Amino acid sequence: MEIKVLGGGREVGRAAILLKDSGKSILLDYGVNFNEKDIPQLPMHVRPVDLSALVLSHAHLDHVGAAPILYISGNPRAVATKPTLDVAKLLTIDFLRINAYYIEYELREFDRMYDSTVFAEYGRDVEVDGFKITLYNAGHIIGSSTVYVETPSGGRVLYTGDFNTIQTWTLPGAETPPVSPTTIIVESTYGGRNHPPRHLVEKRLLEIVESTIDSGGVVLIPAFSVGRTQEVMTLLYSQAPYLEIYIDGMSRDVTEVYLKHKKYLRDPALFTRVVEGVEMVTDYSMRKKIMKKPCVIIASAGMLKGGPALYYLKHLSKNPRNSIILVSYQAVNSNGHELLETGVIKAQEIDKVDARLEWLDFSSHASGDDLARFVLRYRGSVKNIVIIHGSEEDALALASKLRRELGDDVNIYTPQNGESIELKQ
Repeated sequence: MEIKVLGGGREVGRAAILLKDSGKSILLDYGVNFNEKDIPQLPMHVRPVDLSALVLSHAHLDHVGAAPILYISGNPRAVATKPTLDVAKLLTIDFLRINAYYIEYELREFDRMYDSTVFAEYGRDVEVDGFKITLYNAGHIIGSSTVYVETPSGGRVLYTGDFNTIQTWTLPGAETPPVSPTTIIVESTYGGRNHPPRHLVEKRLLEIVESTIDSGGVVLIPAFSVGRTQEVMTLLYSQAPYLEIYIDGMSRDVTEVYLKHKKYLRDPALFTRVVEGVEMVTDYSMRKKIMKKPCVIIASAGMLKGGPALYYLKHLSKNPRNSIILVSYQAVNSNGHELLETGVIKAQEIDKVDARLEWLDFSSHASGDDLARFVLRYRGSVKNIVIIHGSEEDALALASKLRRELGDDVNIYTPQNGESIELKQ
């Protein structure tokens, strides 16, 4: 049994892991990331004809953004949850709108992939060409999955994808699959870091929001359309139902997908009440109107790369009574990162922000300690640990932590892209 890392080796995003066994192969994710010029970067090539299956852990573009390429000349069987493909379609449409010049595929290839997908339920086996594949809740975004694979030769592989062990307002925490893997492929986005306690972050958000509203200001929360918007609006509506909360951008469409697949949520009845209690922004006249009164506006995009969040920022940034609260990860080349570091966004001609500016850690990734705890639950069976989807610093930090606990009895790898690993079974 062999693993080849096609993407995600000592880098965040572009996840793509090729698992080979008995002359057959399955692909775990096939995503993109972006370089310093914001141009999409693809994983290494794999021939679709060589694949028995493509397994998609969740809908984020860094895990599915390159997958439709496989359907230009091929038609491999895909395995994913239904909300993963429904959300991925929304993200892919937006991705192609901005990046079509750099990408070979069109929406029709995504539709071919959709039609070739076996929609799996958590905990139920799917068999494809001798591989037995089982998905479990990963707690990251709706429909996200950790992936357990039993290979034709009897290998047992657990791939975490992106996962979050803590319960949030919208999702239960990641399951600990009741399996005995010999190999674990684990993300390391925060391999060397820990998040602050979530209840303290939530308390801080509420304090800033209520203080701003009490002073007559407007709160703008730029947020990822998938997951972060739904979590923040559920938190605010549940804890402060007297607030006027508006949702704008792609978040509206994603929220509809959440409603369509409510069984994946921690509290479907609560989420239904939240959606009924907030208001969706439908046009520009409504945008202008709501900025004239104290309220909360949750708008895409979370890194301020585009979307209605930039529109609101330009109109709200000069008033010191207003607050701008960033609740999403800010990539180094993003407008949000520039704003936090310098107080300006030169490309958008935002030269001074007088509004209160805050960043709060609402990450949907497990912290370094939680990553280690998850892996160590399988210390009785695991022989190989492959650490991916993290910067070199975070991947090596997680590897060091696990080596201290496991000693030399377990092979621990931090591969780079293109590297192949023969696995001990």
